[in-house]
Amino acid sequence: MSGWFARLGLVAATVRETRALADHETLTPAELAAYQRRRFGAMLRHAATHSSYYRERLAGIDLEQDVDPASVPTLDKATMLDHFDAIVTDPRLRLTELEQHVQSSASEGLHLAEYRVMATGGTSGKRGIFVYGQRDWIETLAGLMRFNQYYVGASIRLPNRRRVAAVAAKSQIHMTARMSASLDVGAHRLLRLDARTPLPALVAALNAFRPEVLIAYASVAALLAEEQLDGRLAIAPEMVATTSEVRTAEMSGRIRAAWGHALFDCYASTETGILAGECERHTGLHVFSDQTLLEVMDESGRPVPPGVEGHYLLVTNLVNRTQPLIRYQLTDRVTMLKEPCPCGRPFPLLAAVDGRSDDLLKLRGRDGGVVTVHPLAIRSPLATLPGLREYRVVLDRDGLTIEAVLAFGGESDAARIPALLGAALDQCGVASPPVRVRPVAEIARNPISGKKKLVESRL
Repeated sequence: MSGWFARLGLVAATVRETRALADHETLTPAELAAYQRRRFGAMLRHAATHSSYYRERLAGIDLEQDVDPASVPTLDKATMLDHFDAIVTDPRLRLTELEQHVQSSASEGLHLAEYRVMATGGTSGKRGIFVYGQRDWIETLAGLMRFNQYYVGASIRLPNRRRVAAVAAKSQIHMTARMSASLDVGAHRLLRLDARTPLPALVAALNAFRPEVLIAYASVAALLAEEQLDGRLAIAPEMVATTSEVRTAEMSGRIRAAWGHALFDCYASTETGILAGECERHTGLHVFSDQTLLEVMDESGRPVPPGVEGHYLLVTNLVNRTQPLIRYQLTDRVTMLKEPCPCGRPFPLLAAVDGRSDDLLKLRGRDGGVVTVHPLAIRSPLATLPGLREYRVVLDRDGLTIEAVLAFGGESDAARIPALLGAALDQCGVASPPVRVRPVAEIARNPISGKKKLVESRL
């Protein structure tokens, strides 16, 4: 019971913070940009004062003036881990102890009685460790609550509580699970399911629960949509939201066909919490720039204009003062929209977040060099095959292997895969590698997070 009362206090503080964030929805874009600049400056001054790493890195920059982000050094994952103990602002925090914490049975509790510690593997396979203090965590949760209440529309409804089903990671070393557990004080009837659960068991649990709101990894939502269309799943959610993985056009089509209404997507990371989310107009994802500074960069490290897809992101978490992440590199590829959303909110829009789970493939070019192939070039031809229910493309030293879950009668589509991919890679200038198709009953998920890549390089 004491744990419930602690969560209740946390949720009450989060509700107050969410109301404060809601005030930013009425700012003008210029007012919002000015607010973001003030928060960026405050974060720089805090980091320079309390972090020995940033004290050295920011030396020579006049932090009492408006600081151009481009004048501030960037931070990549390897550097962050190498200098972790110097970056954090509490000298009691040590990377070795935090690693031990996330691997122990105490990982769902607080470290040093106040810090929440989460981990992410990322595409490099090198575990990232991220730690949030109590104040940091309240505002991070408020970002999620803002998205759920004011964008998705899943507000608290009493006494007839909403039935909300979430299918994602269950271990609280993952942010999705940690957020869900932190906010669970009974305001919703919440069913948390592990994304690694066999599909028939997920279907049975959801049929029994009858969720009004379904939140799931994109790949799980697409599989559940197939079950709905085939008659094994019989639920009628009023709202469906996806997160954490690439949601391809064919996935979106299946989900809409199953439940007949627009979907909400959100863009989040363990490094930042909720970065962006769709509103009811579904014109793009609103970047919550009151909590983060997002810079879209090309392959050479130059900012790209709206309408052009970037090669990677630089993000500054304006909330987390325990572990300052200033101009931190994320490998996600996004495109900003030129026009604002017609809903009238002041936040800039992302047109797309593509490849955040998938790997770029580096293949031998026809001219003997190396060609970097975007995952979309691989996924697009496969999207034309109705007999391909689910897939994963794996690059190893022997070439490309397509693990394929086929629909009934899908063998003829499977036979087309080598030629389709060969043609797509030829257009990219690739000396086409061997392409093999391996029918499987299911695609294995990450054994810890339950996430899934569509395109994976094992080189």
